[in-house]
Amino acid sequence: MDVDGHEGGATPKDPVASIGGQLPHLSTGNRAALRRIFLTRSADADGVVMGLLSAAEVPEAEWRGPASLKRWRLIAHVAATLSGTAGVNPHSPMRPLGQALQAAGFSENRLMRLTTARGPALIDQIVHAARYLAQAGQVQIDLRTVRALVSDRADIAEDARLRIARDYYSAAYKAKEKP
Repeated sequence: MDVDGHEGGATPKDPVASIGGQLPHLSTGNRAALRRIFLTRSADADGVVMGLLSAAEVPEAEWRGPASLKRWRLIAHVAATLSGTAGVNPHSPMRPLGQALQAAGFSENRLMRLTTARGPALIDQIVHAARYLAQAGQVQIDLRTVRALVSDRADIAEDARLRIARDYYSAAYKAKEKP
């Protein structure tokens, strides 16, 4: 089962990969609007998010509600924060979020805050983690983990928390083994 709850059958277009792939083609102004979306609460930035979702072929029913749109807004913000002014595609399915956090020097204390937070505190922790990664140059991650982390399904969000911690500690262990 994937983060959308789909089993087998036709595989829908991966909206997170699409959003990541679209970012390098956005204007610098639109990427900047997405990076500032939580500060400005800009309607223009929401329009950019809706355009990304439409291009990613996300059915409108999946982002029409305020809570759903807020989750997609967060994913677009994280992607734009990681993409930065260079316009890099921030989505890399081969780069687990926990591994990137460990490589960036994200502390265990911060990891615990990220993996135990819920509600508005979780959004704050995700935004902080994205900024930390961008500042450390760890700009490519599997953005699907962020989507899963903010899922409205508790089982999917919990799996994401465990995956982040597992990947973080696995990377830390491997780093200690190197001479």
